[in-house]
Amino acid sequence: MIEIRDLHKSFGPLEVLKGINLRLEHGKVLVIIGPSGSGKTTLLRCFNLLELPDQGILTVAGTEIRFAEKAKIPRKTVLGLRQKTGMVFQSYNLFPHMTALGNVMEGQITVQRRSREEARSRGLELLGKVGLSDKAEAYPHQLSGGQQQRVAIARAMAVEPEVLLFDEPTSALDPELVGEVLKVIRQLASEGMTMVIVTHEMKFAADVADLIVLMDQGFILEQGSPQQVLKQSQNPRVRQFLNRLSGDEQ
Repeated sequence: MIEIRDLHKSFGPLEVLKGINLRLEHGKVLVIIGPSGSGKTTLLRCFNLLELPDQGILTVAGTEIRFAEKAKIPRKTVLGLRQKTGMVFQSYNLFPHMTALGNVMEGQITVQRRSREEARSRGLELLGKVGLSDKAEAYPHQLSGGQQQRVAIARAMAVEPEVLLFDEPTSALDPELVGEVLKVIRQLASEGMTMVIVTHEMKFAADVADLIVLMDQGFILEQGSPQQVLKQSQNPRVRQFLNRLSGDEQ
């Protein structure tokens, strides 16, 4: 379960998150949408403390952390939370000197202290899960963008997180490669993986989300089911954003 209460985050004088409240049950998928600069990625990065909130309460997979201005969070707490979350970035962030399999093995060996044999077995299993069994010995530069992103998903899953976080996982891909990545994410959703996804893919959001949050200027303007947010919202700003996005996609 994920719960956020009165979460605030500023960068200098710029307040990016202005009192965020939301709750996501275990096994559900939260999709965060909104215009550029609305605070979507900052909120996502707060889930695993890549950004430290200034104020509020964050609960992820049984770990509750209370934030106050200038209060330090113990390193042990930060590392413990990150072991419960897997992050998939829009730019892949694979180790270029390691094969696909090596990338998936690395976290298992360094973080979970698994043997190389165990990490290799789990790595091959996960590469198969994302449809890349035949690319285990390929290096990132030998893979397409879609293949690299699927390796990144396998790597995030390898440490057996309780929550997967996706920061616009298809934004760096050519249009013809987007589908193969979304297919993997849909499969994870069908298996009951708890996920938080920032995306501009509205059709995908409608298909995969249990809860959609629409952000603007650091606030949550609307949250609810895909039907409630994408079809039934009466908020003029929400309708304006969705209509503009729909026009862009046509």
